[in-house]
Amino acid sequence: MPTAPSEPYGTVVTGSGVNIRQFPSTDSTRIGALESGAKVGIRGKVRAQNIDGNDIWYLLRGREGWVSARYVTNTGNVKWCKDLIIKTVSADE
Repeated sequence: MPTAPSEPYGTVVTGSGVNIRQFPSTDSTRIGALESGAKVGIRGKVRAQNIDGNDIWYLLRGREGWVSARYVTNTGNVKWCKDLIIKTVSADE
């Protein structure tokens, strides 16, 4: 059995898996998927589109994309994205 990523991480808890989206919305482009039981590092969270009563979306760590917390349980303290220091690179750099 593979080891879990460092905390915080999420575990996919829906039997059908979960889509990875470019942005935290089901209207956003699907850029991948995670199978049921998959464990994935979480970088941060935001409030966005409400999915069955849950409006939290997780920004994945180590890959681009977002997943709805409705389908993923978290282990460890997930910080709000507004509290993270995210380095952006401008086109001029």
